[in-house]
Amino acid sequence: MFGFKRKRNENENVLCEMDGREIKYVTRRIKSPDGSVKETIMGKAGRIVVIDGEIRIMCGEKDVFKCMAENATYYTLLSGDGITVTGVNSLNGEYMDMIVYYSYHRK
Repeated sequence: MFGFKRKRNENENVLCEMDGREIKYVTRRIKSPDGSVKETIMGKAGRIVVIDGEIRIMCGEKDVFKCMAENATYYTLLSGDGITVTGVNSLNGEYMDMIVYYSYHRK
């Protein structure tokens, strides 16, 4: 009687939303043992791409962060102007907390 559509997984929605987005800048959040938090800019003007289940954050011509989506935690910022990705960076083997800010272009 009623047709129900199967909803996509929430994680798939976030992955589709971030795929191909242009980046204004990327910061890395570093937590000190005393509890303070410091953010450093990792790069500017790039793109975030999801290829074969791998999240890649590229700034300019170099990769800043690369991690499999199944091993990462990612969520959209409350403001909607970026995303936070946390996981082990396969480029250097470090556990990183990255904040990606999108660049918006109004047309």
